[in-house]
Amino acid sequence: MSKRILAIILAAVTSITVLTACADNGGNNRVAVVDYNNTYQGNPFLPLWEYIPDGEPYVFEDPDNPGKYRVYIYGSHDILKTEYCGKDLVVWSAPVEDLSAWRNDGVIFECFVDGKADTLYAPDIALVEDKDTGEKTYYLYPNNQGWGRNTMVCKSSRPDGPFEVINWIGESKTQTAGVLGFDPAVYVDDNGEVYGYWGFQSSWWGKLSSFNMSELDFGETSHKNIPSYDQMMAEDYNPEEYNIYQDKNTKKWGFFEASSIRKVGNKYVFIYSRNGLHEEPTGKNYSQLAYGYSDSPEGPWKWGGIIVDAAGEVIPNGDGGYYRTFNGGNTHGSICEINGQWYVFYHRNLHTYARQSMVEPIEIEWDEKPVSEGGKVKISTAEVTSNGFYINGLNPYVKHSAGNVCYLTGGSSIVPAYTEDTTTLPITDLRRDSIAGFKYFNFDIESSGGSTSLEVEVVPKGVNGRIDVYLRPMSAVNTPSEKTDGVVTSVGKGSYIIGSFELTEDMPQELTTLRIETPEIDKVNGQWGIFFVFESKRSYPICDFYTMQFVDSNEAS
Repeated sequence: MSKRILAIILAAVTSITVLTACADNGGNNRVAVVDYNNTYQGNPFLPLWEYIPDGEPYVFEDPDNPGKYRVYIYGSHDILKTEYCGKDLVVWSAPVEDLSAWRNDGVIFECFVDGKADTLYAPDIALVEDKDTGEKTYYLYPNNQGWGRNTMVCKSSRPDGPFEVINWIGESKTQTAGVLGFDPAVYVDDNGEVYGYWGFQSSWWGKLSSFNMSELDFGETSHKNIPSYDQMMAEDYNPEEYNIYQDKNTKKWGFFEASSIRKVGNKYVFIYSRNGLHEEPTGKNYSQLAYGYSDSPEGPWKWGGIIVDAAGEVIPNGDGGYYRTFNGGNTHGSICEINGQWYVFYHRNLHTYARQSMVEPIEIEWDEKPVSEGGKVKISTAEVTSNGFYINGLNPYVKHSAGNVCYLTGGSSIVPAYTEDTTTLPITDLRRDSIAGFKYFNFDIESSGGSTSLEVEVVPKGVNGRIDVYLRPMSAVNTPSEKTDGVVTSVGKGSYIIGSFELTEDMPQELTTLRIETPEIDKVNGQWGIFFVFESKRSYPICDFYTMQFVDSNEAS
């Protein structure tokens, strides 16, 4: 079978199953595909100029196309550049039939008090459907950081708003009622009961009134949920004070923030940003999304594990420690099932105030047995990749931004851009031993005819240097790069070099297209990483890296 036939089959069968998603889909079959000819592919899955961290994914019925369903992403909006989040909340959505067709549905909420816009942090949304009339009401929890407004709740008849505040205290337009605090999460159970979760370095939950969706139900109180890192490590730590199973894992929780709640089968899953432990390979960081599971939205929770670590691979450094392969920082997200495939949504950090929406496929196993009798929910740990919804690998014959790398070491950084005409995000400060890696390309997709070459767009920096290009197998994840006589000779177990670009000090310091022949690629099948290693005898920046693409040598520019 030729590569081209394989490519057609892959594009046609990607995730073809019955949709069992985060919201009722009416029992309709859906075919989810991604366009392998799309000019933009991969992670982050939204346009490179958009920054939506803290993404909560939901599948809701399209209000403009009854019987059709869309995936909606609700998050904060990193547009302030010098501080977290923004002054508005926007929503993006895509039809479940095409997870590459993301649409900006616009601003869904802003809050102005005395003429000034409040800053809005990580939101959540909950759907309530009237069983008699079928009327749908969407409740938005905008995590308003204005004084007296952190408990704010809004509602709309549409998932894309607009949303209006419903819990002002009396005639006030500056204070809202309710118990929900930082990073709110709300879950409406099948029986109509409503549960809220919130907290920053201190985790809380409570049963909410179904009448106002923000205050505690009659006679209810707030309860401690899972312990934070500092609480676990305190001398007076008593795990029995927390809503967790009293087992060997009482010191694994490390709650930081980012509460999220979902149902998997007959069990409930609590997802959160975790502060790791010093003795773990990842160290004390909060780049992880972790989870616990229970028979009830009220808990108690049994430790599950790590779903994703946004700081990438964990590589031994040879001294008994480890180094990371992408920027650390907080992450926030959740899980969602789309067309029978589960995904974890999270965000990565370009720098502290520029965070991008990411997604990876995961596997989830669960059983009918109660947790109290040994029942489990097992969620695989996702690998951070460049793929996004292209879970069979990216098309190597489409131009890719350097901003899609998922592996970046050596002190280099991806430069954010905020205008809608942005087509690439460059990597700057690439020096000797810097490594930039894409994972993964699908080489079962064939070029248009002749032998294959590789083109990159770079801005040279007036330094004699070299860019070595490596193929890296999927099996090399979490294996170290290696050096011989101070020069990188491997980017992971089983990797090998397929060519090099030469840079000279007299090259114009402007955007330049470089090309090398890579006939080796025509013999490669399956998914592989492409890694770029930057080498020079000097420690100065060698170049800025903009794009890469494999092309037919006969058609190369």
